Amino acid sequence: MNVIEHYINLRLAFKGTEEEEIIKTTTATISDFLSCTMRNTNHLINKMSEKGFLSWIPQKGRGRKSSLIFHLPLLAAASLNVKRLLKERSFEEAYTYIIEAGFSQFIKDTLLSGIQSEFGLQSVSLSNGRKDTLKIPQETKIHTLDPARIGIVHEAHIAYHIFDSLIRYDKNSKSYSPGIALSWEETEGGKEWTFYLRKGILFHHGRLVEAKDVQYTIQRILNNKEIPYHSLFNGIKKIEIIDEITVKFILDDVNYMFLDIMSSFFSSILPHDCEINPVKPIGTGPYKVDKHDDHLLVLEVFPYYFQGRAFLDTIEIWNLPMSINNEIKKQNEPITITEHNLKTFQELGSFFFMFNMKKQGPHQDQCVRLAFQQLINSIELVEDLGFPRRMPAYSFIYKRSSQEHCIENSLTRAKQLLIQSSMYKGEVLKLATFDFKEAIEDMVWLKKRCDQIGLNIEISTIHSTDIYQNDRFDCYDLIYTGETFEENEELSLYMLYSSEHSILRRTLNTEYQTEIDKKLKMITLEKKLQNRIDQFYFIEKWLKDEAVVVQTYHTLEEQNYHKALNGITVSGYGMPDFRQLWVKPKLNNDKQEEANYSIYIP
Repeated sequence: MNVIEHYINLRLAFKGTEEEEIIKTTTATISDFLSCTMRNTNHLINKMSEKGFLSWIPQKGRGRKSSLIFHLPLLAAASLNVKRLLKERSFEEAYTYIIEAGFSQFIKDTLLSGIQSEFGLQSVSLSNGRKDTLKIPQETKIHTLDPARIGIVHEAHIAYHIFDSLIRYDKNSKSYSPGIALSWEETEGGKEWTFYLRKGILFHHGRLVEAKDVQYTIQRILNNKEIPYHSLFNGIKKIEIIDEITVKFILDDVNYMFLDIMSSFFSSILPHDCEINPVKPIGTGPYKVDKHDDHLLVLEVFPYYFQGRAFLDTIEIWNLPMSINNEIKKQNEPITITEHNLKTFQELGSFFFMFNMKKQGPHQDQCVRLAFQQLINSIELVEDLGFPRRMPAYSFIYKRSSQEHCIENSLTRAKQLLIQSSMYKGEVLKLATFDFKEAIEDMVWLKKRCDQIGLNIEISTIHSTDIYQNDRFDCYDLIYTGETFEENEELSLYMLYSSEHSILRRTLNTEYQTEIDKKLKMITLEKKLQNRIDQFYFIEKWLKDEAVVVQTYHTLEEQNYHKALNGITVSGYGMPDFRQLWVKPKLNNDKQEEANYSIYIP
């Protein structure tokens, strides 16, 4: 404990007094308050006096009391200590200190507001130019940045800024644009795909990209069946290096989703000359990983990025416990409307229930599943609970949901189906959901509905990173989650049905998986996009008819941005593209060395 903390503890011991008030006390009394020896207490009093925190006028003689005068207000002292903790980048320690130190509510609120101001955009003028830093608090811990093993959207969003794939998907045209590959061509009726790489692209460690890196990246996935996306590459027979910037993929069979696969984050190109570090990987993207520990990920701009330098110099992503993050957001609620823009985005994907068909239980009876389907009235759910729930989901795809007719739901019909079931005898169905706000609210709504038809249900909440535990869902009869799609919705559906990272696939038994794989095979043979889209819908309809999947709603995302932030475009994951962001400085006659802009990014 340093001098300022001892001063705060002493000031709290005399919190009923004012600054500059003369307080009669003894060294022994102060020693008790500080839990120090007499010798150390005298040393601390001298230090505090030297720093101007207080004055100490000692008196000698038995029974005589010395005079103590506080100069530094408690709020000022607490602010100094919190700033010290923040400078040491210990947000969690600073938050815990504020909550537990015994401050008044006013001081707590003031100090928490100070923590909140540490996040957002900070522009500082240095001798070598302006530095723009974006600091973001995030509840979800980053488990891995290995693009072939990423399983949650926050990781995929970060990977998008560290790596590049051969090509990119364009959501507006539903086609592809050059990435690391300048051009590509299809031969042999979709069985061979040749990519021509750009010259001069650098990895973050300084080496030029070559065809061997492309071969290594994909071969690495093919060689390891433990990689969750392994099955998506199964049809690759051979990867042939034509020359240092030309590579050909030879497939076992036609696959017209091959470009979709090669455009996604899990096909991000890695250097062949160093083994990937999942905490601090090397890519070619606009940002490189500078630091990554349990609490902080620092991305520094890569000035040699082949598509132009990004504007923001540094991005800091802080992993904070939910309690701290919620407090920060609460402190951030009173937004100055004149300085901020509120932007609303339609998130891709939907929330849904799925039955664990690998687990034995009464839900293996379709009557039980249909009864559950009947009690989920998505219209009422959206109306009852409101934002961010936008509209009922009748498909994973938002556009198709808006064109579909709602399913007729009836609690009476649900109860009848439950009675008809030959397998349900009042057993408790175990349901798991993730620990995010909307899902927890939905579960309260669901429990009331289940009680009305006599369906016994036990609800557990789990963390999003539990997706990496292969057996995490084995003990549950039912799982509720939200699937956030990337901009390429067809690829997202393909991954949903085929990837071992997909919770949906992990809950399907062998019979269902085999049938889906047959249907996916037929999709890859379809050259026309609309035909592929239609066949994806047939899979979805089949799972809904079987009542294996029960969908609920689509959501909106609201984000507050300071007007100084420009170039805001949102990815399919509902998060901003960092490479497009730039800051318009405050324009006035005074030269500013530092400017802060509050901002909320999920």
